[in-house]
Amino acid sequence: MSNHTETNNSDSVYYWLSFICGLLTAWVISGSVVWTILGGLIGLLFAAFYLNALVKNRD
Repeated sequence: MSNHTETNNSDSVYYWLSFICGLLTAWVISGSVVWTILGGLIGLLFAAFYLNALVKNRD
């Protein structure tokens, strides 16, 4: 028999929230479609940095 442990991985929540918040922030500040998309991508980059560099003991 194998031991199966289920972990609750909530990384996708961080990525979605950062993408949406980046989109909304860039849209409110600039109002341009190009900057809005860039804001979403920058939000994803910040989420990746946060999850990979700053969050401790994620195992």
